[in-house]
Amino acid sequence: SEKIEEIRKKFNNEWLLIAIDDIDPSTHEPLNGHLLMHGHNRNDVHKLAKEYSGTAYVVHSDDWPEDLAACFIIH
Repeated sequence: SEKIEEIRKKFNNEWLLIAIDDIDPSTHEPLNGHLLMHGHNRNDVHKLAKEYSGTAYVVHSDDWPEDLAACFIIH
């Protein structure tokens, strides 16, 4: 298990599918997990996310613009 931000730093301009191992109980923000898939094609990552039976997080590796936020937690 690794910190989500450490996983994101390993990739450049890619979509990530991360299995969630630990969530902050007060903010519900994913804290730690392990990488299941990465790639430039968002649809490929979402397809695998739909097939994954655990709790997963789809996020882009790069920082979002300040006026945009996105997070997908798929159960």
